Amino acid sequence: MGEEENIQLLAGVLGCSIDYFPSTYLGLPLGARFKEQAIWDPIIGRFEKRLSGWKARYLSKGGRLTLIKSILSSLPTYFLSLFPIPSSVANKLEAIQRSFLWGVLLGVTTNITL
Repeated sequence: MGEEENIQLLAGVLGCSIDYFPSTYLGLPLGARFKEQAIWDPIIGRFEKRLSGWKARYLSKGGRLTLIKSILSSLPTYFLSLFPIPSSVANKLEAIQRSFLWGVLLGVTTNITL
């Protein structure tokens, strides 16, 4: 935690690496301020990555809802064990879920002739 003159030598002897805060351990940022919104960027990225692989237009509304409840809702749980979620991040995650659930229906036009 303090300053050490021979830190490179000591790291070499011990066979470890030198890192600085904030660093990541088990997927959680250590040393980060808990109110920062930037620490939630990996979770938002995971949401978008998961959704890019799913073909929403081929799923029913019930299937999309099941995916949201089972997969997307559980992604931030690990982060929530250490960090309180800012309201802006919670709103962003809800907006991503909402757009996946309803996005298919918003862009669809029906050609119904009477």
